[in-house]
Amino acid sequence: MNGLNKNDIITALATPFGKSAVAIIRVSGSGCTRLLSEFLEKPLKVGQLCVNTFKSGSFTENLMAVAYKAPKSYTGEDLVELFPHGNPLICDIIIKTLLKNGVRLAERGEFTKRAFLNGKLDLMQCEALADIIDAQTAEQLDYGNKRYLGEFKALAKVQQLLKDSLSSIEAVLHYSDEMEQNEIDGAEMNAIGAAVDSAAKLLEKEIAGFAGGKIINDGFKVALIGAPNVGKSTLLNALTDSDRAIVTPIAGTTRDTIDGNYVYCGRKFTVTDTAGLNTDTADYVEKIGIDRAYKAAKDADAVVFVTDGSEINIDKTEFERFITVKNKCDDQNDVGTEYGKAGKEYLRISAKNKINITALKQMLFDMCPKDFGSLCNHRQYECVTRCLDSLNAAKREASKAEGLEIVAALLYEAYSAISELYGESADESIISAVFERFCVGK
Repeated sequence: MNGLNKNDIITALATPFGKSAVAIIRVSGSGCTRLLSEFLEKPLKVGQLCVNTFKSGSFTENLMAVAYKAPKSYTGEDLVELFPHGNPLICDIIIKTLLKNGVRLAERGEFTKRAFLNGKLDLMQCEALADIIDAQTAEQLDYGNKRYLGEFKALAKVQQLLKDSLSSIEAVLHYSDEMEQNEIDGAEMNAIGAAVDSAAKLLEKEIAGFAGGKIINDGFKVALIGAPNVGKSTLLNALTDSDRAIVTPIAGTTRDTIDGNYVYCGRKFTVTDTAGLNTDTADYVEKIGIDRAYKAAKDADAVVFVTDGSEINIDKTEFERFITVKNKCDDQNDVGTEYGKAGKEYLRISAKNKINITALKQMLFDMCPKDFGSLCNHRQYECVTRCLDSLNAAKREASKAEGLEIVAALLYEAYSAISELYGESADESIISAVFERFCVGK
Protein backbone atom coordinates (compact mmCIF):
# COMPACT_ATOMS: atom_id res chain seq x y z
CA MET A 1 0.00 0.00 0.00
CA ASN A 2 2.12 2.82 -1.35
CA GLY A 3 5.12 1.50 0.59
CA LEU A 4 3.43 1.77 3.99
CA ASN A 5 4.39 -0.74 6.65
CA LYS A 6 1.91 -3.60 6.59
CA ASN A 7 2.85 -4.41 10.19
CA ASP A 8 1.48 -1.10 11.46
CA ILE A 9 -1.55 -1.01 13.71
CA ILE A 10 -4.31 0.68 11.70
CA THR A 11 -7.66 2.17 12.63
CA ALA A 12 -10.68 3.68 10.91
CA LEU A 13 -14.36 4.34 11.36
CA ALA A 14 -16.19 1.38 9.79
CA THR A 15 -19.59 3.09 9.75
CA PRO A 16 -20.61 6.20 7.75
CA PHE A 17 -19.62 9.54 9.25
CA GLY A 18 -22.54 11.25 10.97
CA LYS A 19 -24.90 10.84 13.90
CA SER A 20 -26.23 7.37 14.63
CA ALA A 21 -27.17 5.19 17.58
CA VAL A 22 -23.93 3.22 17.38
CA ALA A 23 -20.69 3.55 15.42
CA ILE A 24 -17.93 1.00 14.78
CA ILE A 25 -14.22 1.75 15.07
CA ARG A 26 -11.86 -0.95 13.82
CA VAL A 27 -8.29 -1.41 15.05
CA SER A 28 -6.11 -4.10 13.46
CA GLY A 29 -2.50 -5.21 13.75
CA SER A 30 -0.12 -7.04 16.04
CA GLY A 31 -0.26 -5.47 19.50
CA CYS A 32 -3.61 -3.71 19.06
CA THR A 33 -5.22 -5.63 21.95
CA ARG A 34 -2.38 -4.68 24.28
CA LEU A 35 -2.60 -1.04 23.16
CA LEU A 36 -6.36 -0.83 23.69
CA SER A 37 -6.02 -2.28 27.18
CA GLU A 38 -4.31 0.99 28.17
CA PHE A 39 -7.55 2.87 27.54
CA LEU A 40 -10.23 0.30 28.36
CA GLU A 41 -11.40 -0.15 31.93
CA LYS A 42 -11.96 -3.92 31.58
CA PRO A 43 -9.88 -6.59 29.84
CA LEU A 44 -10.98 -7.41 26.30
CA LYS A 45 -12.56 -10.82 25.78
CA VAL A 46 -11.75 -12.74 22.61
CA GLY A 47 -14.85 -13.32 20.51
CA GLN A 48 -17.18 -11.89 23.14
CA LEU A 49 -18.82 -8.46 22.84
CA CYS A 50 -18.86 -6.85 26.29
CA VAL A 51 -19.70 -3.55 27.92
CA ASN A 52 -16.57 -1.50 28.57
CA THR A 53 -15.38 2.05 29.19
CA PHE A 54 -12.85 3.95 27.10
CA LYS A 55 -10.88 6.53 29.14
CA SER A 56 -8.30 9.06 27.98
CA GLY A 57 -7.55 12.01 30.26
CA SER A 58 -10.85 13.64 31.15
CA PHE A 59 -12.66 11.87 28.28
CA THR A 60 -14.85 8.88 29.15
CA GLU A 61 -17.09 6.88 26.83
CA ASN A 62 -19.25 3.89 27.74
CA LEU A 63 -19.17 1.48 24.81
CA MET A 64 -19.08 -2.14 23.72
CA ALA A 65 -15.85 -3.84 22.65
CA VAL A 66 -14.70 -7.17 21.27
CA ALA A 67 -11.30 -8.65 20.44
CA TYR A 68 -10.33 -11.25 17.84
CA LYS A 69 -7.11 -13.23 17.94
CA ALA A 70 -5.04 -13.89 14.81
CA PRO A 71 -5.63 -15.73 12.57
CA LYS A 72 -9.32 -16.03 13.52
CA SER A 73 -10.34 -12.51 12.54
CA TYR A 74 -11.52 -10.69 9.43
CA THR A 75 -8.02 -9.39 8.67
CA GLY A 76 -6.22 -12.54 9.78
CA GLU A 77 -4.37 -10.58 12.47
CA ASP A 78 -5.22 -9.30 15.96
CA LEU A 79 -8.34 -7.13 15.62
CA VAL A 80 -10.41 -5.04 18.03
CA GLU A 81 -13.78 -3.48 17.28
CA LEU A 82 -15.17 -0.68 19.43
CA PHE A 83 -18.87 0.23 19.40
CA PRO A 84 -19.21 3.76 20.85
CA HIS A 85 -22.23 6.05 20.54
CA GLY A 86 -22.55 7.31 17.00
CA ASN A 87 -21.59 10.89 17.76
CA PRO A 88 -18.86 12.11 15.34
CA LEU A 89 -17.18 14.01 18.19
CA ILE A 90 -16.88 10.83 20.31
CA CYS A 91 -15.48 8.81 17.39
CA ASP A 92 -13.04 11.59 16.53
CA ILE A 93 -11.67 11.73 20.09
CA ILE A 94 -11.19 7.94 20.26
CA ILE A 95 -9.45 7.77 16.88
CA LYS A 96 -7.21 10.77 17.63
CA THR A 97 -6.23 9.16 20.94
CA LEU A 98 -5.15 6.03 19.09
CA LEU A 99 -3.26 8.04 16.48
CA LYS A 100 -1.28 9.77 19.23
CA ASN A 101 -0.22 6.36 20.51
CA GLY A 102 1.40 4.85 17.44
CA VAL A 103 -1.63 3.83 15.40
CA ARG A 104 -2.13 5.17 11.87
CA LEU A 105 -5.25 5.72 9.79
CA ALA A 106 -6.12 2.88 7.44
CA GLU A 107 -6.09 3.44 3.71
CA ARG A 108 -9.08 2.66 1.52
CA GLY A 109 -9.85 -1.05 1.74
CA GLU A 110 -6.78 -1.78 3.86
CA PHE A 111 -8.61 -4.04 6.30
CA THR A 112 -9.79 -6.20 3.41
CA LYS A 113 -6.38 -6.01 1.75
CA ARG A 114 -4.82 -7.41 4.92
CA ALA A 115 -7.41 -10.19 4.84
CA PHE A 116 -6.26 -10.91 1.27
CA LEU A 117 -2.54 -10.78 2.12
CA ASN A 118 -3.11 -13.09 5.10
CA GLY A 119 -4.91 -15.67 2.99
CA LYS A 120 -8.40 -15.07 4.41
CA LEU A 121 -9.84 -14.03 1.04
CA ASP A 122 -8.74 -14.33 -2.58
CA LEU A 123 -8.90 -11.43 -5.05
CA MET A 124 -12.11 -12.70 -6.67
CA GLN A 125 -13.79 -12.72 -3.25
CA CYS A 126 -12.53 -9.21 -2.53
CA GLU A 127 -14.04 -7.95 -5.79
CA ALA A 128 -17.30 -9.71 -4.95
CA LEU A 129 -17.28 -8.06 -1.52
CA ALA A 130 -16.88 -4.62 -3.10
CA ASP A 131 -19.80 -5.42 -5.41
CA ILE A 132 -21.94 -6.52 -2.45
CA ILE A 133 -21.31 -3.16 -0.79
CA ASP A 134 -22.18 -1.31 -4.02
CA ALA A 135 -25.22 -3.45 -4.90
CA GLN A 136 -28.38 -1.52 -5.80
CA THR A 137 -30.69 -4.43 -6.54
CA ALA A 138 -31.49 -7.78 -4.93
CA GLU A 139 -30.17 -9.49 -8.08
CA GLN A 140 -26.79 -7.74 -7.76
CA LEU A 141 -26.65 -8.59 -4.06
CA ASP A 142 -27.43 -12.27 -4.70
CA TYR A 143 -24.86 -12.44 -7.52
CA GLY A 144 -22.19 -10.83 -5.34
CA ASN A 145 -22.89 -13.24 -2.46
CA LYS A 146 -22.69 -16.29 -4.74
CA ARG A 147 -19.28 -15.16 -6.00
CA TYR A 148 -18.08 -14.29 -2.49
CA LEU A 149 -19.11 -17.69 -1.15
CA GLY A 150 -17.45 -19.51 -4.06
CA GLU A 151 -20.62 -21.04 -5.48
CA PHE A 152 -19.20 -20.85 -9.03
CA LYS A 153 -16.81 -23.83 -9.21
CA ALA A 154 -15.58 -23.81 -12.84
CA LEU A 155 -12.51 -21.61 -12.45
CA ALA A 156 -11.33 -23.39 -9.30
CA LYS A 157 -11.64 -26.67 -11.23
CA VAL A 158 -9.58 -25.20 -14.08
CA GLN A 159 -6.85 -24.20 -11.65
CA GLN A 160 -6.75 -27.73 -10.20
CA LEU A 161 -6.68 -29.34 -13.66
CA LEU A 162 -3.74 -27.18 -14.65
CA LYS A 163 -1.95 -27.88 -11.39
CA ASP A 164 -2.35 -31.64 -11.90
CA SER A 165 -1.24 -31.39 -15.54
CA LEU A 166 1.89 -29.47 -14.61
CA SER A 167 2.73 -32.05 -11.94
CA SER A 168 2.42 -34.81 -14.53
CA ILE A 169 4.59 -32.96 -17.04
CA GLU A 170 7.24 -32.22 -14.43
CA ALA A 171 7.37 -35.91 -13.52
CA VAL A 172 7.71 -36.92 -17.17
CA LEU A 173 10.43 -34.36 -17.84
CA HIS A 174 12.30 -35.45 -14.71
CA TYR A 175 12.32 -39.11 -15.73
CA SER A 176 12.30 -38.62 -19.51
CA ASP A 177 15.76 -40.17 -19.92
CA GLU A 178 14.47 -43.41 -18.43
CA MET A 179 11.32 -43.61 -20.59
CA GLU A 180 10.71 -44.50 -24.19
CA GLN A 181 9.28 -41.81 -26.47
CA ASN A 182 6.12 -43.84 -27.12
CA GLU A 183 5.54 -44.11 -23.36
CA ILE A 184 5.62 -40.35 -23.05
CA ASP A 185 3.41 -39.75 -26.05
CA GLY A 186 0.93 -42.51 -25.31
CA ALA A 187 0.17 -42.43 -21.61
CA GLU A 188 1.05 -39.00 -20.36
CA MET A 189 0.14 -36.90 -23.38
CA ASN A 190 -3.34 -38.41 -23.56
CA ALA A 191 -4.02 -37.70 -19.89
CA ILE A 192 -2.62 -34.18 -20.11
CA GLY A 193 -4.53 -33.54 -23.33
CA ALA A 194 -7.81 -34.62 -21.74
CA ALA A 195 -7.23 -32.31 -18.76
CA VAL A 196 -6.37 -29.39 -21.02
CA ASP A 197 -9.49 -30.02 -23.14
CA SER A 198 -11.68 -30.06 -20.03
CA ALA A 199 -10.11 -26.86 -18.73
CA ALA A 200 -10.53 -25.13 -22.10
CA LYS A 201 -14.23 -26.03 -22.28
CA LEU A 202 -14.83 -24.67 -18.79
CA LEU A 203 -13.05 -21.43 -19.70
CA GLU A 204 -15.03 -21.07 -22.94
CA LYS A 205 -18.27 -21.35 -20.99
CA GLU A 206 -17.10 -18.73 -18.48
CA ILE A 207 -16.11 -16.36 -21.30
CA ALA A 208 -19.50 -16.87 -22.98
CA GLY A 209 -21.18 -15.87 -19.71
CA PHE A 210 -19.08 -12.74 -19.19
CA ALA A 211 -21.55 -10.38 -20.87
CA GLY A 212 -24.38 -11.66 -18.68
CA GLY A 213 -22.34 -11.38 -15.49
CA LYS A 214 -21.15 -7.87 -16.29
CA ILE A 215 -24.70 -6.74 -17.04
CA ILE A 216 -25.98 -8.10 -13.72
CA ASN A 217 -23.15 -6.36 -11.90
CA ASP A 218 -23.14 -3.03 -13.75
CA GLY A 219 -26.68 -2.84 -15.10
CA PHE A 220 -28.02 -3.05 -18.66
CA LYS A 221 -27.00 0.12 -20.54
CA VAL A 222 -29.55 1.59 -22.96
CA ALA A 223 -28.88 4.54 -25.29
CA LEU A 224 -31.74 6.63 -26.71
CA ILE A 225 -30.92 8.05 -30.13
CA GLY A 226 -32.88 9.80 -32.84
CA ALA A 227 -33.51 13.10 -34.59
CA PRO A 228 -33.98 16.31 -32.57
CA ASN A 229 -37.34 16.82 -30.85
CA VAL A 230 -38.68 13.27 -31.28
CA GLY A 231 -39.18 12.84 -27.53
CA LYS A 232 -35.99 11.14 -26.31
CA SER A 233 -35.82 13.23 -23.14
CA THR A 234 -39.51 12.63 -22.41
CA LEU A 235 -38.91 8.91 -22.89
CA LEU A 236 -35.95 8.98 -20.45
CA ASN A 237 -38.20 10.63 -17.86
CA ALA A 238 -40.98 8.10 -18.51
CA LEU A 239 -38.66 5.09 -18.20
CA THR A 240 -37.02 6.34 -15.01
CA ASP A 241 -40.23 7.87 -13.60
CA SER A 242 -38.35 11.12 -12.94
CA ASP A 243 -37.60 14.56 -14.36
CA ARG A 244 -33.94 13.81 -15.12
CA ALA A 245 -33.99 15.45 -18.56
CA ILE A 246 -35.20 18.95 -19.47
CA VAL A 247 -38.10 18.77 -21.91
CA THR A 248 -39.02 21.70 -24.18
CA PRO A 249 -40.59 22.09 -27.65
CA ILE A 250 -37.28 23.58 -28.84
CA ALA A 251 -35.24 21.21 -31.00
CA GLY A 252 -31.72 20.56 -29.70
CA THR A 253 -32.48 21.10 -26.01
CA THR A 254 -30.26 18.16 -25.07
CA ARG A 255 -26.62 18.91 -25.88
CA ASP A 256 -24.88 16.33 -23.73
CA THR A 257 -25.60 12.80 -22.51
CA ILE A 258 -27.88 12.45 -19.47
CA ASP A 259 -28.19 9.21 -17.49
CA GLY A 260 -31.07 7.83 -15.44
CA ASN A 261 -31.68 4.47 -13.76
CA TYR A 262 -34.63 2.19 -13.18
CA VAL A 263 -35.14 -1.38 -11.96
CA TYR A 264 -37.37 -3.80 -13.86
CA CYS A 265 -37.92 -7.45 -12.88
CA GLY A 266 -35.05 -7.05 -10.42
CA ARG A 267 -32.60 -5.94 -13.12
CA LYS A 268 -30.90 -2.54 -13.05
CA PHE A 269 -31.12 -0.51 -16.28
CA THR A 270 -29.16 2.67 -17.04
CA VAL A 271 -30.73 4.83 -19.76
CA THR A 272 -28.74 7.52 -21.58
CA ASP A 273 -30.51 10.40 -23.29
CA THR A 274 -28.44 11.86 -26.13
CA ALA A 275 -28.31 14.90 -28.38
CA GLY A 276 -30.51 14.80 -31.46
CA LEU A 277 -28.77 13.51 -34.58
CA ASN A 278 -29.05 16.74 -36.56
CA THR A 279 -26.88 16.21 -39.63
CA ASP A 280 -27.44 19.76 -40.91
CA THR A 281 -26.16 21.62 -37.87
CA ALA A 282 -23.25 24.05 -38.02
CA ASP A 283 -23.31 24.55 -34.24
CA TYR A 284 -19.95 23.44 -32.80
CA VAL A 285 -21.40 22.51 -29.39
CA GLU A 286 -24.24 20.56 -30.98
CA LYS A 287 -21.74 18.63 -33.12
CA ILE A 288 -19.86 17.61 -29.97
CA GLY A 289 -23.17 16.42 -28.50
CA ILE A 290 -23.87 14.36 -31.62
CA ASP A 291 -20.42 12.74 -31.42
CA ARG A 292 -21.15 11.83 -27.81
CA ALA A 293 -24.52 10.41 -28.85
CA TYR A 294 -22.85 8.02 -31.29
CA LYS A 295 -20.28 7.03 -28.65
CA ALA A 296 -23.02 6.36 -26.09
CA ALA A 297 -24.78 4.16 -28.65
CA LYS A 298 -21.58 2.20 -29.37
CA ASP A 299 -20.91 1.68 -25.66
CA ALA A 300 -24.50 0.65 -24.81
CA ASP A 301 -25.82 -2.88 -24.43
CA ALA A 302 -28.92 -1.89 -26.43
CA VAL A 303 -29.97 1.06 -28.58
CA VAL A 304 -33.49 2.47 -28.72
CA PHE A 305 -34.03 4.47 -31.90
CA VAL A 306 -36.78 7.00 -31.23
CA THR A 307 -38.73 8.42 -34.17
CA ASP A 308 -41.96 10.35 -34.66
CA GLY A 309 -42.12 9.48 -38.34
CA SER A 310 -39.27 11.77 -39.39
CA GLU A 311 -36.70 10.16 -41.63
CA ILE A 312 -33.12 9.57 -40.48
CA ASN A 313 -30.72 6.93 -41.70
CA ILE A 314 -29.37 4.56 -39.03
CA ASP A 315 -27.40 1.41 -39.76
CA LYS A 316 -28.99 -1.11 -37.39
CA THR A 317 -26.31 -3.70 -38.14
CA GLU A 318 -23.77 -1.64 -36.18
CA PHE A 319 -25.53 -2.58 -32.94
CA GLU A 320 -26.00 -5.96 -31.32
CA ARG A 321 -29.42 -5.09 -29.85
CA PHE A 322 -31.60 -2.50 -31.59
CA ILE A 323 -35.21 -1.41 -31.02
CA THR A 324 -37.19 1.14 -33.01
CA VAL A 325 -40.00 2.99 -31.21
CA LYS A 326 -42.44 5.37 -32.85
CA ASN A 327 -43.23 8.08 -30.32
CA LYS A 328 -46.15 10.50 -30.01
CA CYS A 329 -48.70 7.76 -30.70
CA ASP A 330 -51.01 9.22 -28.05
CA ASP A 331 -54.04 7.22 -29.21
CA GLN A 332 -52.25 3.86 -28.98
CA ASN A 333 -53.66 1.27 -26.57
CA ASP A 334 -51.26 0.08 -23.89
CA VAL A 335 -50.28 -3.56 -24.43
CA GLY A 336 -48.44 -4.07 -21.13
CA THR A 337 -45.74 -6.70 -21.34
CA GLU A 338 -47.14 -8.24 -24.55
CA TYR A 339 -45.13 -6.05 -26.88
CA GLY A 340 -45.55 -8.51 -29.76
CA LYS A 341 -49.06 -7.17 -30.30
CA ALA A 342 -47.77 -3.64 -30.81
CA GLY A 343 -46.30 -4.20 -34.26
CA LYS A 344 -43.46 -6.21 -35.73
CA GLU A 345 -41.23 -3.48 -37.18
CA TYR A 346 -41.43 -1.04 -34.31
CA LEU A 347 -43.16 -0.40 -31.00
CA ARG A 348 -45.73 2.40 -30.93
CA ILE A 349 -45.43 4.46 -27.76
CA SER A 350 -46.42 7.74 -26.17
CA ALA A 351 -43.67 8.88 -23.83
CA LYS A 352 -45.79 11.85 -22.75
CA ASN A 353 -48.77 9.70 -21.74
CA LYS A 354 -46.60 6.71 -20.68
CA ILE A 355 -48.27 4.37 -23.15
CA ASN A 356 -46.38 1.11 -23.83
CA ILE A 357 -43.51 2.08 -21.52
CA THR A 358 -43.93 -1.26 -19.73
CA ALA A 359 -43.86 -2.99 -23.12
CA LEU A 360 -40.57 -1.28 -23.94
CA LYS A 361 -39.11 -2.24 -20.55
CA GLN A 362 -40.14 -5.86 -21.12
CA MET A 363 -38.64 -5.75 -24.60
CA LEU A 364 -35.32 -4.55 -23.19
CA PHE A 365 -35.43 -7.10 -20.36
CA ASP A 366 -35.96 -9.92 -22.84
CA MET A 367 -32.85 -8.76 -24.71
CA CYS A 368 -30.64 -9.22 -21.63
CA PRO A 369 -28.23 -12.18 -21.82
CA LYS A 370 -29.54 -15.12 -19.83
CA ASP A 371 -26.25 -16.98 -19.32
CA PHE A 372 -23.69 -15.86 -16.77
CA GLY A 373 -20.86 -17.24 -14.70
CA SER A 374 -18.41 -15.82 -12.20
CA LEU A 375 -16.76 -13.28 -14.54
CA CYS A 376 -18.12 -9.74 -14.24
CA ASN A 377 -15.28 -7.26 -14.87
CA HIS A 378 -12.56 -6.71 -17.45
CA ARG A 379 -9.70 -7.73 -15.15
CA GLN A 380 -11.24 -11.15 -14.66
CA TYR A 381 -12.13 -11.48 -18.36
CA GLU A 382 -8.57 -10.63 -19.43
CA CYS A 383 -7.05 -13.23 -17.07
CA VAL A 384 -9.37 -15.98 -18.30
CA THR A 385 -8.94 -15.20 -22.01
CA ARG A 386 -5.15 -15.16 -21.53
CA CYS A 387 -5.39 -18.53 -19.82
CA LEU A 388 -7.48 -19.97 -22.65
CA ASP A 389 -5.08 -18.61 -25.31
CA SER A 390 -2.18 -20.36 -23.58
CA LEU A 391 -4.16 -23.61 -23.32
CA ASN A 392 -5.05 -23.54 -27.01
CA ALA A 393 -1.40 -22.91 -27.87
CA ALA A 394 -0.40 -25.83 -25.62
CA LYS A 395 -2.88 -28.10 -27.43
CA ARG A 396 -1.38 -27.13 -30.79
CA GLU A 397 2.14 -27.83 -29.58
CA ALA A 398 1.09 -31.14 -28.03
CA SER A 399 -0.33 -32.29 -31.37
CA LYS A 400 3.11 -31.89 -32.96
CA ALA A 401 4.57 -34.48 -30.57
CA GLU A 402 7.95 -32.75 -30.59
CA GLY A 403 8.53 -32.79 -26.83
CA LEU A 404 6.94 -31.55 -23.66
CA GLU A 405 9.14 -28.53 -22.85
CA ILE A 406 7.14 -26.05 -24.93
CA VAL A 407 3.84 -27.56 -23.77
CA ALA A 408 5.01 -27.22 -20.16
CA ALA A 409 5.98 -23.57 -20.67
CA LEU A 410 2.56 -22.78 -22.16
CA LEU A 411 0.76 -24.56 -19.32
CA TYR A 412 2.79 -22.53 -16.85
CA GLU A 413 1.58 -19.39 -18.65
CA ALA A 414 -2.01 -20.62 -18.37
CA TYR A 415 -1.59 -21.45 -14.69
CA SER A 416 0.00 -18.05 -14.06
CA ALA A 417 -3.01 -16.32 -15.66
CA ILE A 418 -5.53 -18.23 -13.53
CA SER A 419 -3.39 -17.60 -10.43
CA GLU A 420 -3.43 -13.89 -11.24
CA LEU A 421 -7.21 -14.09 -11.37
CA TYR A 422 -7.23 -15.14 -7.72
CA GLY A 423 -4.47 -12.69 -6.81
CA GLU A 424 -1.76 -15.27 -6.20
CA SER A 425 0.54 -13.71 -8.79
CA ALA A 426 -1.15 -10.38 -9.52
CA ASP A 427 0.84 -7.18 -9.94
CA GLU A 428 0.76 -4.73 -7.01
CA SER A 429 -0.89 -2.04 -9.17
CA ILE A 430 -3.74 -4.44 -10.03
CA ILE A 431 -4.21 -5.41 -6.39
CA SER A 432 -4.20 -1.77 -5.26
CA ALA A 433 -6.81 -0.87 -7.89
CA VAL A 434 -9.15 -3.51 -6.47
CA PHE A 435 -8.92 -2.21 -2.90
CA GLU A 436 -9.24 1.45 -3.86
CA ARG A 437 -12.91 0.71 -4.58
CA PHE A 438 -13.54 0.17 -0.86
CA CYS A 439 -14.27 2.79 1.76
CA VAL A 440 -11.62 3.55 4.38
CA GLY A 441 -13.10 1.36 7.13
CA LYS A 442 -13.57 -1.83 5.08
